[in-house]
Amino acid sequence: MSKHCETFDHTADVGLAAEADTLPELFEALAEGLAEIICPRGKVVPAQARAVRVRAEDIEALAVDFLGAVRKTIQDDRFAVAEAVVTKIEGGTLSAELKGEPYDPARHEISVEIKAVTYHQLKIAREGERWVGRVILDL
Repeated sequence: MSKHCETFDHTADVGLAAEADTLPELFEALAEGLAEIICPRGKVVPAQARAVRVRAEDIEALAVDFLGAVRKTIQDDRFAVAEAVVTKIEGGTLSAELKGEPYDPARHEISVEIKAVTYHQLKIAREGERWVGRVILDL
């Protein structure tokens, strides 16, 4: 299992670029990258799990909807995410568990608020033996 995600600068926004061996790992890498931007994961303990399920008409919309659900869980529900585990992608539906703990201002820091996950320059594709993804986040 090999996945990787990094940020890149974009005018007034931030982007995520990820790659992985499998599509579920790609979605996990993007979710963990988004979580890292909002609330750095170094002090987050994966003590609890929150289920996430999204449905969309294509793989790009599935990525935007999934990352939007991760954003909502962290920012609106105040649940700090340490790890994302995609359990199923099938027929336009993605199921995942977000492992983490309730936000504790004594231990966690919200670095930035993400307004939205955008479709601008969105890419989810298979390139050779790897899956690649690119998404821009509106700050």
